Amino acid sequence: MNLRELYETAIEIGKEVDPRGREALDRQMAQRREEYAALPDWRQPYYDRERFTNPYGDVRIVNGPEDTELETILMGVNIGTQELLLADNLRGSGTRIDAVVAHHTNGIGVPADTLIYDTVPYLVDLLAGAGVDRADAEPHVAAMMADRWQYAEDFNRIGIDMAQLLEFPLACIHTPADFHHGQGVRGAIEAAHAETVGDVVQALLALPEFQGAAKIGAIPRIMAGDADQPAGRIFHQDGGGWLFPAEVIPLLKDAGVGTFVTIGCSPAHRRAAAELGMAWVRMPHGACDNVGLNLLLDKVEQRLGPLNVIPCNYFERIRRNGN
Repeated sequence: MNLRELYETAIEIGKEVDPRGREALDRQMAQRREEYAALPDWRQPYYDRERFTNPYGDVRIVNGPEDTELETILMGVNIGTQELLLADNLRGSGTRIDAVVAHHTNGIGVPADTLIYDTVPYLVDLLAGAGVDRADAEPHVAAMMADRWQYAEDFNRIGIDMAQLLEFPLACIHTPADFHHGQGVRGAIEAAHAETVGDVVQALLALPEFQGAAKIGAIPRIMAGDADQPAGRIFHQDGGGWLFPAEVIPLLKDAGVGTFVTIGCSPAHRRAAAELGMAWVRMPHGACDNVGLNLLLDKVEQRLGPLNVIPCNYFERIRRNGN
């Protein structure tokens, strides 16, 4: 496979499992074309036209060449200066490194406005799927997006600067992997028939990625509620870039949610859940991202052939396809 094939396959796999469905994604991409056409001529050169065919603002090739053949890549949950220097050091000692691939976008040059407006709106669909009225969810999510966009800076280009200097192809794959950690986490909880909050924690620890994290002290934490509390209906966030706004927690309570299972949990989120008698299980971030990346990579290898992955920065390659 080459870098472009990896990129396009990750997008296609993401579309296949995206809860919004193909029609919604096609509408989003058509809207991006309309936005571009409406721009004045002087603005058009700065528009990211990958948005015409790729609905995920956090999946990008940020340094080529795109036709680079991939036998071995360095992959990490986060990629920055240290990881690119590591890749250069490995290459200098004789290890083949064809490209560097990140999960998170921070530090690798992905435009902040694309990231937010092509990624975060998924939260509205996620909340609506849980039973929250879309009209109630949209203002909270829109306010969060506007706030983050207003204060976004351009310091995230350090990764692409380093990749260009060191001549490393560089890419990131985020949302399609997050959808797969959703599949892995929900599958584990459903298979365990989790009834209590403690059962949810035990179910997560059945996943090998969570076991690896637990061995270094990072276990799923109960942030609100207690282990003996009935889990009730579980809400698990598997995309959207950032944790949903705390203001929607009462809406989720009214929709019948009893327990949150998420990567993050701010003090405001924890307090809001506790005040409403809801439970919250916070998953170790790296372990959760590892589940998604591993499940996604298994599918990539099934379609494109084997790919040697040197893991770094919180990533641990665990195959489930027997290869």
